[in-house]
Amino acid sequence: MASDAKRPKMEAGQGVETSTDEPLQSFLSWCEEIGLNLSAKVYVSKEGTVDKYGMLAKEEIDEGEVIFSIPRTALLYQENSKVKSVLEKEKESLESASGWVPLLLALMWEYTSPDSHWRPYLSLWPDLKSLDQPMFWSAEERERLLHGTGIPEAVDRDLTNIQKEYTDIILPFIQAHNQLWDPEKHTLQLYKSLVAFVMAYR
Repeated sequence: MASDAKRPKMEAGQGVETSTDEPLQSFLSWCEEIGLNLSAKVYVSKEGTVDKYGMLAKEEIDEGEVIFSIPRTALLYQENSKVKSVLEKEKESLESASGWVPLLLALMWEYTSPDSHWRPYLSLWPDLKSLDQPMFWSAEERERLLHGTGIPEAVDRDLTNIQKEYTDIILPFIQAHNQLWDPEKHTLQLYKSLVAFVMAYR
């Protein structure tokens, strides 16, 4: 949950079981620095999770009990990004059917910036090149494995819309602001991967 209220900081070692996982340790140190508060009843780990990093309970959690709170200034979206001003200035040209273009442009910039404020968090993300949702399968695989589910048709529509949004809105914007974005780096493939990532975790 997002919160502006100040709560006690995590105690030393709180939030993680004994680990030599440097990216995780860096992330938890960053959480303390930015005021993200984690209950002593939970911890973050790769072990015992469904996929990659997850939050697990150390003990019984009461109904309605707050297990973490995130300052609004720590939320990763366009309003907090270093590229906020240019996105706000050009917002009319970034309007789209999905409504996600400003967010995704901010994510593209932050994801590829070594100096991103969210680098410790982004370092825990899965490799975007390894995403395996149906939109990354071949059309033949989708048809063979998902025939009759309606998913191949839905994926085809999504891919068409993503391609159009990138070609008609994203690429012209990137080319006009090449001091911040680079068409060689901020590609259609990266855009598609970030769309898939946001859709999977929203």
